[in-house]
Amino acid sequence: MSGYLNGKDNITASQPFENNENITMSTCFSDDLENERDTNGGDGLTCEEGTVFTETAFSSWVKHIEDKIHGFLSTNSSRIEFGVYAIFVLLYILYVGCCFNHRFGDEGSIVLLVVTIFLTWKVFFKILDIFGIYIGLPQFFHSFVNSKYGRRIRKGTKYLAYIASAISIVTYLVVKVLPRDVTNCRSFIGMLAMIFLCYIFSARPSRVNWHPVFWSLTIQFALAYITLRNQFGRSVFEWLGDLVKTFLGSSEIGSEFVIGKDFRNWGVAMSTSGAFIFISAFISLMNYLCVIEFLVLKLGGCLGFCLETGPVESIVAAANIFLSLTEVPLMVRPYLPTVTKSELHTIMTCGFASISGGVLGLFTTLGAPANHLLTAAVISAPSALAISKLMYPETERVCLQSQTNIRIVDKTGGSCTSAFSDGAGMAIIMCVAISSNILAFVSIVCLLDALVGWLGERAGVEDFTFIILCSYVFFPLAYLMGVGVQDCLKVGELIGIKLFSTPFISYRQLGFLVENRKMLENYQTLYNDTAWHWQGGDIPLEASNMTLKGGVLNERAEVITTYALCGFSGVAAIGVCRGIMVPMCPVRKKDIINLIVRAYMAGNIASFATGAMAGVMFTSDGIS
Repeated sequence: MSGYLNGKDNITASQPFENNENITMSTCFSDDLENERDTNGGDGLTCEEGTVFTETAFSSWVKHIEDKIHGFLSTNSSRIEFGVYAIFVLLYILYVGCCFNHRFGDEGSIVLLVVTIFLTWKVFFKILDIFGIYIGLPQFFHSFVNSKYGRRIRKGTKYLAYIASAISIVTYLVVKVLPRDVTNCRSFIGMLAMIFLCYIFSARPSRVNWHPVFWSLTIQFALAYITLRNQFGRSVFEWLGDLVKTFLGSSEIGSEFVIGKDFRNWGVAMSTSGAFIFISAFISLMNYLCVIEFLVLKLGGCLGFCLETGPVESIVAAANIFLSLTEVPLMVRPYLPTVTKSELHTIMTCGFASISGGVLGLFTTLGAPANHLLTAAVISAPSALAISKLMYPETERVCLQSQTNIRIVDKTGGSCTSAFSDGAGMAIIMCVAISSNILAFVSIVCLLDALVGWLGERAGVEDFTFIILCSYVFFPLAYLMGVGVQDCLKVGELIGIKLFSTPFISYRQLGFLVENRKMLENYQTLYNDTAWHWQGGDIPLEASNMTLKGGVLNERAEVITTYALCGFSGVAAIGVCRGIMVPMCPVRKKDIINLIVRAYMAGNIASFATGAMAGVMFTSDGIS
């Protein structure tokens, strides 16, 4: 081989390629060996490193064409990209036109219309950006807004908005809501009581800014009205709930293919892991495509504008609707060293008070109502901000200059396929963690049941368990949220399970109770509401020889409980949050440890306040 490497244009095997220059096949060998053939009579030479082919007239011609094509593509890449997009846009317009011509007016056409409007808006601004055109308010408008008179007008408009919103809410409550059911009044009083207690136990009551509290309640009121009182809004969220169930149905096919047809009978881990993995992978894909980033930044900006909260904490509150407690802090990791204590408290509170999209799907598979879970996940964002600002108000100056250009996605490398695959891989780890936590906490609750039962037996109290203790301890909380007296013990039990173990177990129990109510309603329809009775906490169905273990909750209690349990706020979440936040920002370790328990309490109170709001707006028919 060394004899072949003597020409002045040749390189040795150990010589590096300097300046990234491309070395052609012919330069690897001496000119006098170009016509030499290998032992098989081919056109190349066989050496220790492999087979190398010399450049022929045909390959030279192909290479010339190849260079021309590459040069053309490189020079006109932007025009080609624009042309491809234009073709796709035209094809989409033709498709939408055919769809609207075929059928218009049903829910599918409305969804297609909304998507088309959104895409048109994005394409329009993309074209303007390509041509360097910026559409904004005139400069004189900005000057007027920031002038002395402009500030006065803004201040006056702000107070007019306060007055108009307050009058509208009070009028609607007095005329439409509170007179219809006394329990609605109880829920309203309970919500006010929670706000008052948060103010009393605030770190600095004198520094509380009531603006985010007021507008948080206003946003919650509006969303609760849309979901529970408005026919169109209720239909939309029911449709979204059905869409979630249909979406989860796709995961069942994958679970059946991997695990088997009996996967639903293999316990919680196997029956729910498929849905969780599929949703996590899908959210990872949407995150890579910047869909989640767009929604989070827009929602966060809206919350920040309405509630006058900082960019980081507002975006974190919005991000927790889609992402989990373990993922959202990564998004704001560069800002953690400089955020104020109040902002740090809010970041943790939002994590405790919210659930991610994957967990929402998991709760749905456990039996929780999907439409109410969707609403609870959204309403929890402003509620968490309000309660956090009550319990730990801002006492420092927020550094707004450092909180700019927040981004979620780092698209350096990778692809849609790898993002989807990475999401599924991460979900496997989380499934193992969730399953192990459920196993551990179910076991510890059983152990506590045995311990409390033994203590009760020593005092002469039979059948006394930890679950029963929780039901009595949290009875007043359930009552204040507006749950009927007959259901307060069961709801208190579910709240206790959530706080001292995990919300997964609570939603599992709630799913059983929801299923029991549906079975009882079907039974009453078939047997004319006869031949059943309460026996302790169970309901024997005499005609069908079945027993509904645990009894039932009425629909009002189910809705309130769905909202109240919606949050990643079991005791174990404190350790999870600490284990994530401290390694991310070791310089704030002391602040994180000092604030984490208060944030945990604030996150739970935010969930309970959301449950109380649902109790205020709930009606048996959902329409008013």
